[in-house]
Amino acid sequence: MNNLIFAIIITSLLMFGCSGGTPATTGVATTNHDTGLTPKREIPDDFIPRDLHITSIGDSLTKGVGDEKKLGGYTSLLEEKLLGEKDVKSVTLENFGVKGHKTSDLLNRLKNEKVQEGIADADIIIITIGGNDIMKIVKENLFDLSLNVFQKEQEKYEDRLHKVLENIRNVNNDAEIVLVGLYNPFGWFIDLSTEINTIVDDWNEGSKNILSEFGHTKFVEVDDVFSQSSDNLLAEDEFHPNSKGYELMSERIFEAIMFE
Repeated sequence: MNNLIFAIIITSLLMFGCSGGTPATTGVATTNHDTGLTPKREIPDDFIPRDLHITSIGDSLTKGVGDEKKLGGYTSLLEEKLLGEKDVKSVTLENFGVKGHKTSDLLNRLKNEKVQEGIADADIIIITIGGNDIMKIVKENLFDLSLNVFQKEQEKYEDRLHKVLENIRNVNNDAEIVLVGLYNPFGWFIDLSTEINTIVDDWNEGSKNILSEFGHTKFVEVDDVFSQSSDNLLAEDEFHPNSKGYELMSERIFEAIMFE
């Protein structure tokens, strides 16, 4: 009897296989159909390494003044950090920083053909500006400093900053613009420290408001880096960052570029 049942099963299987027939369906869809193909997967963002073009413009912080190691300030440190990312293939970095530049000087600088070419080619544009605007007010009103003086000048500063951003957008409408905020270098000067803190906060807030009028922009806070650190982050001139200060600045800029 067992042999007979076995023969019937084998015969049935052979007949089904040779008939070319298909199994009856129940009308219920199934998701377990195995095609033998590998399921399609999303391509990760870092699948194709990027070639980044960064253009830095602005004042002595872009130039790297104060860096006792003579490595170029935050720019070379930022380049090193970016090249350590698996989705970054190469970094082209153009530095157009000029010591002593204020927003008025930067506006003129943007008329330079080479600077315009650098901006046009850039994926990311980093700006440091404003410290010398504040320093100019301090020097001109050293014996008669008041918040009112800085508030009046802040309006002019914001107007010039707005024009700077407009000019950049006229040349490159897609690049990410990263504006590095101001910090208070007068922590050692007790008579100035508190008032300058207020002024720096106000000017930084004003800069953020100007940035918000343009797309693809980021503001990088650095004031707390200098005010809350127990380390000495200033160069011998007590105004520019030293190598450690630039290192911390580069970390903040790197985070702004790589993360939302």
